[in-house]
Amino acid sequence: MRWRALPLWFCLSIPQVLFGAGHEVGKDLFLEGIQQYQKGNPSAARQLFEQAAAAGLSSPSLFYNLGVACYQLGDLDAADYAFRQLLSGPDDALARYNLGLIELARDNPESARRWFEQSAAADNAPEKLRVLSQTQLTRLAEPQAAPAPTPDSRGYLAVSGGYDSNIAGLPDASASSEGGFFTEALAAGSLAFQAGADSLLTLDAAAFARRHPSQDNYDSRVLQGRFGWSEKLDTGELGARFALAQSWFDGERFERRVGLEGFRDWDFCSVARTIDRCRLFVSAAQVTGGPDFEAYDGQVYRLHLDALRYVQQWRIEGDYQLEINRRRDMQTTNGFVSVSPTRHGLEMTVLYAVDRGVNIGGLGAFRHSRYVDPHRVPESVGESGTRRDNRFEAGVVLERSLDARWLVRAEWRILENQSSLAQYDYQRQTLMLSVEGSL
Repeated sequence: MRWRALPLWFCLSIPQVLFGAGHEVGKDLFLEGIQQYQKGNPSAARQLFEQAAAAGLSSPSLFYNLGVACYQLGDLDAADYAFRQLLSGPDDALARYNLGLIELARDNPESARRWFEQSAAADNAPEKLRVLSQTQLTRLAEPQAAPAPTPDSRGYLAVSGGYDSNIAGLPDASASSEGGFFTEALAAGSLAFQAGADSLLTLDAAAFARRHPSQDNYDSRVLQGRFGWSEKLDTGELGARFALAQSWFDGERFERRVGLEGFRDWDFCSVARTIDRCRLFVSAAQVTGGPDFEAYDGQVYRLHLDALRYVQQWRIEGDYQLEINRRRDMQTTNGFVSVSPTRHGLEMTVLYAVDRGVNIGGLGAFRHSRYVDPHRVPESVGESGTRRDNRFEAGVVLERSLDARWLVRAEWRILENQSSLAQYDYQRQTLMLSVEGSL
């Protein structure tokens, strides 16, 4: 296979050895895609390359040229995905060079530099590719003029609707045992201000609302605002934020949270080099309950570890969450109810790219909760004792991209909570259709 290490903006190449045996349909689609690109139609070329992949064709040439077309169309995430399929293969050095160009387009010079360094140092890198990589490294080393201090703004919107077989009340406190339809919406926005060569000051806000037409006493809303700082590092990003949130339940003020958050992102995890990205998140918040929810006064501490891995057409994400609650709890003349659990949660989501823009997958989750003090309630209300819950969840997901910014997602989830106290046992199924995207 002849060398194809041209910068993304030059042209596509057709190596001498294109395919293995078979895949004639995919081969024809691929060649037609090359022709469309050479005619100046990258959008048509991309569609043909994706159809070739769906027809069973899988070759470095296909993924390389698909990545070039996606880059030309400005879909950097799709281009990133295509070039990652070449990693750990004979075109590994070329893939790393092109991933460096993508990081430059994303305005991530440190990440770009790492990719170019890896490309230049690869044992199998052709001399011309080494020169290109060294040229990029030289440019990155040159002093850059300070950019104008204009804020970077981003937005996100999601609108969903569906059916819940067992509408839940306060967090893990009750279930209605009644089903019904629901609608929900989430809107978020952020502003980022340059505070130094590699530092940002960020301001973001989010609003969420969920409504149940047949059970409006379970309606909920949340408003959140955060102000923070972050800094780009050689291996990722480090940051901290001050957060303020207010929630409502059944029209009444439920919780107000004031706290601090910290996070550390790694582009490549040093513990396991096979992981493409990982994150550590910690937070501590003081909670003040509303007039009817004083039992929820107290503190909440959280730790969250997240890891992401791409394997060809697979996207695998796993996370672990620890939550520690120290609340006032509910003390009455008739008994005591704890709302102060310590929780450990594990979740894994797997998505498979059936076609470009179409993903199908599944999720599985387990959460164990142990409440600090034993419950003491009348027999007519339920069982007394230390509450321990094991919650199991499974689901399937189907995603379809509408364009580079918007997608439609369908989800079906099944949840079962098994508790040491019978009154907290419940099952739940949720069907939901969402439209979401960036603004």
